Amino acid sequence: MKDRLTLKTILLFFLPLIFMSELIQLSHVITNAFLARLLAPREIIAAFSIAFGLNIMASGVTMALTQTGICFITDRTSFKRLLRFCLILVLLPFFVVEFIALSTVGEIVFGDLMGASPGVVSQARWASAIMGFWTFPILIRNLCYAIAMNKRRTILITYATAVRLVGLIGFLFVFSIWFDGAVVGAMATVAGMTVEATFMVVATRSYFLNLEKTADRPAGVREFWSFSWPLMLMQITENGVMFVLNFFLGQLKDPDLAIASFGIVYGLMRIILAGPRNLVQTSQSLVHGRQDLRAMFQFTFGLILLYCGLIFVLFYTPLNDWILGGVMGLTAELNGYCKNAVKLIFLIAIFWATTATLRGTLSSMRKTFVIAISAGVRMVVFAGIAFSAFLYPHLNGAVLGVFSFAGAFAAETILLGWYLWHQIQRHENLFDSRDATP
Repeated sequence: MKDRLTLKTILLFFLPLIFMSELIQLSHVITNAFLARLLAPREIIAAFSIAFGLNIMASGVTMALTQTGICFITDRTSFKRLLRFCLILVLLPFFVVEFIALSTVGEIVFGDLMGASPGVVSQARWASAIMGFWTFPILIRNLCYAIAMNKRRTILITYATAVRLVGLIGFLFVFSIWFDGAVVGAMATVAGMTVEATFMVVATRSYFLNLEKTADRPAGVREFWSFSWPLMLMQITENGVMFVLNFFLGQLKDPDLAIASFGIVYGLMRIILAGPRNLVQTSQSLVHGRQDLRAMFQFTFGLILLYCGLIFVLFYTPLNDWILGGVMGLTAELNGYCKNAVKLIFLIAIFWATTATLRGTLSSMRKTFVIAISAGVRMVVFAGIAFSAFLYPHLNGAVLGVFSFAGAFAAETILLGWYLWHQIQRHENLFDSRDATP
């Protein structure tokens, strides 16, 4: 009989993932803080934010493959099939990014549509082309993540991220000797990810070798695709909201300031709320029954309270000025623009954590189709709120971005929560018919 899932079990699985995510997001903050100390920081950060937004959207395909790996890496044959499937899949977004960055399309997208200045556009194009190459280390890293999660050895992921962070700091200083501008952050980011992927390959090699050579019926491309495409769509739309938001922020009175400021707020938001996003993998890996589901939601509620309290301490006290002005090294202009936006991050914490648990639970049930629908709903709501930039060009772009995120995740939470409740009422054995159609 399967052991009942407890809060202690969830915590032991989840804690290393929190540290991993916080270290990843800390790397983004460190990069922004380093770039803020270079000449013309506003233009550099704006260019890096645009390039990062484009690439993080394109890498949504790669990011979703961790969940696919958790589900299908049961033997070496399945792993090899999945690796080939993934390599073919990630080439399309990789070539799209390189085409945009290295052709005149980049000038149209970054300059004409986003409203960035010529100097920002030039830096953003080169940074985008360089960041595009993070596709391949992320792919290898995420499949290794899946192996570690299946073995409940999430501490290895934390170690790998620490190695990446140390490497990033070193690469930032090294590359700044020969280069300048946003490309310094882009090159350091890709180099750090490559070091991280190498570490994960070494760390999980023994677990891979201990897998059975083949299963009775190894999963095939059709199964990979039917499970993963809704998750890819979800991840692309979630990652792509920052890139899409830049189009709306470009319509405000001072687009460079708005884009740079929200890039900073977005970086802080991701480091503060890095933990809740791992509720997806945690619930997918651990929730296999109704009792497990109850324990998972109790854990999620406690986590929401913890993060709301943390946000209050950081941004509703004098620590706000110290973080933005001292730690981040922002100019008075950027500091003032970001000050109110960071206070509203608690709204995102509530709905992001809840929707992450719902996504993971539905993935464990192999009901991923509804996640694709919710991704579309989230993007529509996000764009609807962000459209306010056209109507009110004097709005604070950072505040608008936070409200857009919060509203979008709230809509997704409502839809996925309704669907899960509907499944609970209809089916007695939620997790015993995993091969059923969505």
